[in-house]
Amino acid sequence: MIYPGGDSALRVAQLANVAYEDWMQDWPIEVADPARLDEFVDLLLANKADWELSFWLLDLVLESAEDDLVLASAEDDLVERTEPLVDALVAVWKATEAPGIAQKLEYWACLDAPDPDGMYLVSPLLREARRRIGHSTR
Repeated sequence: MIYPGGDSALRVAQLANVAYEDWMQDWPIEVADPARLDEFVDLLLANKADWELSFWLLDLVLESAEDDLVLASAEDDLVERTEPLVDALVAVWKATEAPGIAQKLEYWACLDAPDPDGMYLVSPLLREARRRIGHSTR
């Protein structure tokens, strides 16, 4: 995996107004907030041209979306929430076409998972985004 350099994760935490400490191994999991998903997506889109910020914001958005999908109560609600997220993922990729972003999208898509039990809830969304940008979805 290609990782951003410097203090980009700290910059993202400051932009998103979430906690960040060097010892936080699972930082995006710890600070994800489904109630703030729309806000995080807006922040991702506002910073899509900076692949380093986008790299960390993707994790924050996708962890929050994962939690949001767990809480989604109706199929219609799910569709309403997911289409803008897929559009945002495609926009982030197109803004930089950075290898680190491609790797992040592939990771979350869980392309090697044989069935849904081996994927994240957001993995189908990532697969759709990858399909739209012309990447393999196996």
